[in-house]
Amino acid sequence: MSQQTAAQIKEVLRKNPQGLSITEIVREVHINRNTAGRHLEKMLISGQVEMRHFGMAKIYALANRVPVSAVLSISSELILQLDNSTRIVFINDAFAHFLATPVNELMGKNIEFTPLVTAFDDFFPEFLARVKAGLDGTEWQGEIGPVKGGITFSSRVAPTALDHGQKGVSVILEDITGRKRADKLLRESEERYRILAEISNDLIFLIGRDDQVQYINSYSAGFLGTTPANVIGKSRSTLFPPEIDRRQGRILRQIFTDGRSAHSEGPLLKDGEIRWFDHALVPLKDPDGSVQAVLGVSRDITERKKSEETLRSSEERYRRLIWRSFDAIVIHRKGIISLANRAAANLLGTSSPEDLVGKNIFDFVHPDYQAFARERIKVMTTTEELTAVDVAEEKFLKIDGMPIDVEVVATSFIDNGESAVQVVFRDITRRKELMEKLRQSEEKYRNLIEHSQSGVFIIQGRLIRYVNSAFARILGGVPGDFVMRDFSDFIAPEDLDFVLDRGHLRQQGHPVETYECRLLKRDGVTRILASLDAGVISYEGAPASMGSIRDITEQRRIDEALKESGEKLRAVFDSTFQFTGMMTSEGILIDVNRTALNFLERRREDVINRPFWDTGWWRVERMQQLQNAIAEAAKGAFVRYEVELQGSGDKTMIVDFSIKPVYDSDGNVRLLIAEGRDITERKHTEEALRETEERFRKVFEDGPLGMAILGSDLRFMLANKLFCDMLGYTAEELQTKTFADITPPGHVNTDLAEIRKLYAGTIPRYRTDKRYIRKDGSEMWGALTVGPLRDQEGNIVSTLALVEDITEQKRSAS
Repeated sequence: MSQQTAAQIKEVLRKNPQGLSITEIVREVHINRNTAGRHLEKMLISGQVEMRHFGMAKIYALANRVPVSAVLSISSELILQLDNSTRIVFINDAFAHFLATPVNELMGKNIEFTPLVTAFDDFFPEFLARVKAGLDGTEWQGEIGPVKGGITFSSRVAPTALDHGQKGVSVILEDITGRKRADKLLRESEERYRILAEISNDLIFLIGRDDQVQYINSYSAGFLGTTPANVIGKSRSTLFPPEIDRRQGRILRQIFTDGRSAHSEGPLLKDGEIRWFDHALVPLKDPDGSVQAVLGVSRDITERKKSEETLRSSEERYRRLIWRSFDAIVIHRKGIISLANRAAANLLGTSSPEDLVGKNIFDFVHPDYQAFARERIKVMTTTEELTAVDVAEEKFLKIDGMPIDVEVVATSFIDNGESAVQVVFRDITRRKELMEKLRQSEEKYRNLIEHSQSGVFIIQGRLIRYVNSAFARILGGVPGDFVMRDFSDFIAPEDLDFVLDRGHLRQQGHPVETYECRLLKRDGVTRILASLDAGVISYEGAPASMGSIRDITEQRRIDEALKESGEKLRAVFDSTFQFTGMMTSEGILIDVNRTALNFLERRREDVINRPFWDTGWWRVERMQQLQNAIAEAAKGAFVRYEVELQGSGDKTMIVDFSIKPVYDSDGNVRLLIAEGRDITERKHTEEALRETEERFRKVFEDGPLGMAILGSDLRFMLANKLFCDMLGYTAEELQTKTFADITPPGHVNTDLAEIRKLYAGTIPRYRTDKRYIRKDGSEMWGALTVGPLRDQEGNIVSTLALVEDITEQKRSAS
């Protein structure tokens, strides 16, 4: 009776969407005022009706809101509603998906008989108790899990008034597994960083807006002669002398104001000694962007400061070493040259090193190597530590724009607090020319690439006082292996007197030219041939010799290899099966391989140094074509065509002939390579194939049967005129159709089955009588024979259909 009354009230309100007072509802439904008020109260709680005031009266109308169940169904949270018997009256899709059970299979079931029991496992009894307490009016919030799948939920159980005012309970579960995992990782991360801070030898601290110390690591507290506990919470200003306090306070106030990090260097007093620190201050911001604290990291750089002073005292010596180097040396900061030696000025074509200072280093780097050079500089300048990059070959540009090949090695260092790069380079244009000649004469061998740099040394008497890294590398060690050693230990015995005599002459003031000698590597056995030059200087108040060495062993080896590789190339050149020759850009033959000579039965001396077209391989009618091809190749074009060559006697050969230009290092055509590959047999085969195809074409076009070729997708690729006439289509129209488009539906599956057998290789061909649908819709009968067409590997790629019109025969037979 109660549900019937509620239904009557809703029907009356539906007919009166403007709303009714309780007096009007009682009059329409014929119930007493108390009963109507009780039902309306329940319907308000469940959201079925809405109430508004009109003066002193309450006006009731059906609710226009979206049903709660519709909203809950699309929620990402897991939502469940139970009645007072713990039966499911609502469950959203997310909860049903978690239980891997459709919603309709869960509705109306007691939760104790649903997959929720196994999903929550040991947590279910506690969960059920929370639900029953919710039915008694007790709301609960907490965590459940981990349950099935390792999921942890944030849970809320809340008493709920269901439709018609019935008591129930709502359960809302939110998956917080990821948040829990993130919280755990955050705690672990914070612990790791705390440990790092505690074991750090840097001063690490955190200062709040109130200028109080919020955190300080043990090293910082020890620096102040106390413990972290005695410092945290105190004002920063009480920890330092007034002058240092004022400077720190000024920087901190600026950071709190503009929110930008700050970096500075400054002194701190420790045990009566001034220590210098590198300070990095970083703002820690609230979500709204305001600075809540400043994190500081200060590193003791006192020793670095002392080292910088030592470095400045040796700057002049360093500059003199650079000035006397055989190699070109420049130093640049952020790409701008700040120092250059005489060798660099000479190599780059300026009158003095000062002409280079202030210019951008990339003004002298060839465009093809700009990206490569920038990447190397990036590698060196992204760290404060000294970093060297490997020796590399590049192209530089002189001041007049002329390109030169150079060998480059570079090292980064800190100069006056700024990152700088020292670049040492030498002109290797001559060596590149030798390597290019070697490459041309030894095409299948790798380029010989082994570079060296000049080594700089200072000796007093015979005691080595200084060597640079290049010197150490040349002799197979590091600088420490040579300093304070006797220079004669590294001179080959057979050259010892020779080298020492020139050293004595130099000390006596006699000029000594650069000379070659044999040196010993650090192992005392390996010899190298070196070019040595030196001069007299004053070093630490005493006479000394400063000079440089260059390893020229490789240069000698290349000269020998060039000769040997030419002999190897000749053997390869003469053993190839194809005709190969080399000629000048004017067409004068300068070399030819044995294969070409054997075909002509001539000697090499019979044909070289003659115009290529006047050597016997070319018929008169082909000479002009060859001369034109040589002229095109001399301009840089690759020329290729087929031609018949004349051999000895009546021998002829059809060749795939080409002329390819070869360029020198300046981009000019230096040689022309002529090649001819025998294609006589292939040409004969192609001719035979053309004849076969022509015969097939005539049979296909003029044969007495309709013929068509179908692709593997059963679409018409080609059809002869007779087949087109049979069906009333043009060949172009048929190419847009498949066999099914011209076959009655009842016969399509039969044809398909037989064609599959044909492609599978289970039948050699397929024959049948079938009907065809003409373009005008009429039908004809045809005797069909289908055979496979294969590619060179024997795979079926298409089919050939032969059709004879038997329409009249079929009519006669019927």
